[in-house]
Order: sequence, then structure tokens, then C-alpha cells
Amino acid sequence: MATLLSSLETQVRRHLMEAAALLTPGAITVTPQGTGGAATWTYKLVAIGPNGTTEAGAASSTAVGNATLSVTNYNRLTWSAVASATGYWIYRTAVGSSPSTTGRITILGAVTTYDDIGGAGDSAIAPVTNTTGLSNPFWTSAELLDMMNHGIKDLWGACADLHQDHWFTNDETNVSMAALTSTLTGVPTDVFRVLLIEPRDVSSTATGRNTYFRPKPFNSTEMVSARSATAGTADGQVIYYSVSQAGAPVGAPTIHVAPQLSAALLLRLVYIPIQAAVAAGGTNPVPGESDQALVAWTVAYARGKQTEGGSPDPNWLAIYANEKQSMLTRLTPRQEQEPEEVEGLFEGYN
Repeated sequence: MATLLSSLETQVRRHLMEAAALLTPGAITVTPQGTGGAATWTYKLVAIGPNGTTEAGAASSTAVGNATLSVTNYNRLTWSAVASATGYWIYRTAVGSSPSTTGRITILGAVTTYDDIGGAGDSAIAPVTNTTGLSNPFWTSAELLDMMNHGIKDLWGACADLHQDHWFTNDETNVSMAALTSTLTGVPTDVFRVLLIEPRDVSSTATGRNTYFRPKPFNSTEMVSARSATAGTADGQVIYYSVSQAGAPVGAPTIHVAPQLSAALLLRLVYIPIQAAVAAGGTNPVPGESDQALVAWTVAYARGKQTEGGSPDPNWLAIYANEKQSMLTRLTPRQEQEPEEVEGLFEGYN
């Protein structure tokens, strides 16, 4: 499962000796034990940290509990651990019959299960504010998020350069080659690297299904010759293309094509998109167990705030370099099944 950036921030702050706020707990799973019934019992979970408590997680209920809780007929509560939590409070917010009290029913250590056998509640209302973070942290969450996003883009670029197709978009909606034009229309603004251009419809009855798009430099002999050719129909045509302009994230690249066609042709564009910034509640999008590399990058640049020149910490940069290299090594090749045949020396050569 991809790791939340907020969880990585917690790891970063641990290395920076500055505690981060705990995440809000998830919902509790409520499972009646013994003899069930038709009673509804509802609970909320609060995590405890060194500086305070989180707000309560979402309410969780069972509608088939025994009306009277006991050591024989009870509700088993389970939940996922909150990173860096030292313990938990459990609140009972709706009751079946006995006990009839609500509020906090127990204070626990770093466990992930509790059996409610009918302990009394203290009538308190579950917290609605997270007080586990620092009131005035040296590094703001926004600063660390910005550093993480720079690290994500550095790792993304390294992965993209492996040419193992960890990311690509198959656009079958926007791009076309209009009649009597020398550039494609509808090219998305997030195009970073073009992998494939082909007719959108390649079924046996489609017009233009045998049209082939081949990349060539704009000043190549083939492109120069094709630009002066008379516009023709799509069927069986070889179209040369050349990508120019800055491309993402500045804007959509320009894709020049030649020769021109006498009728419009809808296209499929397969491309590597630019890596967009990830929000605080998003997850690390880089594959290959890259979490520790991203943590090391962020710690290195965060420590730069403590130096006179603002330079990143060289020791943490070295850790980042090692983690990054290990990640790239494990990401390629993506498949290792041996081919059943060997291609000829010049087979597939353009």
C-alpha cells in the first residue's frame, strides 16, 4: 500500500528530533462475541501522543450486539495502529441497555484490541481537536511537504529514465490530426515524453488503421521530404513526427507531423506525464520501496534550514543516494521471463 505523506512526515520529524502530530485514528471494527442480539453499540477511538491526544476517529457500530454486556457476551473492538501513538482512549457513544453509560470507558497502551465487557463510561465527550502536534514547530508541515515533492520529482525522473513504463497515460480522447495541418491538435498539457502515436481505431474495418507514426528529427531527410509531399489519405500512410517546445510543466509540447492528410484522423497518444505535486493527504507515488529515500531527501534539505548557507546535510544526501540507487536497481527489469524466440539483428529497426 502506498504510504501517506503525512506518515512520512512523522518519520522525518523523528529524525529531526521534532515530534509531528499523530494521524486521526481509523474506524473501530466492532464484533459481538458470545450471544448476539439486536442492540446497537457505538464507539470512537482517540490516539495518545507525547504532547496530547488526537481528535476521535469515525464512529463505528454494531447493530447485532447483546443488550447486556458481560464477560460472556461482549463486544470485541479492533483497530489499526496509529504511527507513534503511545496509547488509546475508547469512547462509547451509543448504548444498547446495560451498561447505560457513555463516555470514555478505558485508557489503553499501544495495543490494537479491547473487549468491552460492560465497563462504565465517564460521560465525557470524545475530543474534537488534535493536540498531539507542536504549537510552534521549527519546520512547518508546508515546508516539509514542499521538500518531499521535490524529492518525489527527483525519484520520478530517475524512474522515468529507466524506460520501464512505470507511468504512462493512454489518451484515446483528445488528440487528432486535422486535415491539411502539420501539427497535432489536442495534445495534453502534462505530456513529458511521447511513447506512441497511432490511429485511435485500429479495427479491421477502420479507415487509417494501417497508418504508422514514426519519430524523426524535424530536420531529417524524411521529414523535409514529407513536408513537401501532397496531402494524401490515411490508409497505408507513414507519418513522421517530431516533438518540440518545452512541454510539461510549461505547457503542451508541439508535435509536428508530415506529410499532411486530406481528411482528419483521430489518434491515440501514449505518453509519460509530468509528476504533479502531491497534496498533504496524498500518498508517495514512486514505486520500488522508495519511502526511505524520500525521508532521507527531506531530512537532508530540512537540515539546511539550520545552516548558514542553507545547504542540505551531506550525510543524509549520501543516505538518499544509496536508497535511490537501491530503488532503481530493484525496479529494472520489470519482467524476467526469457523470450521463446530471439529477434534478428535488425528486426524492428526503423
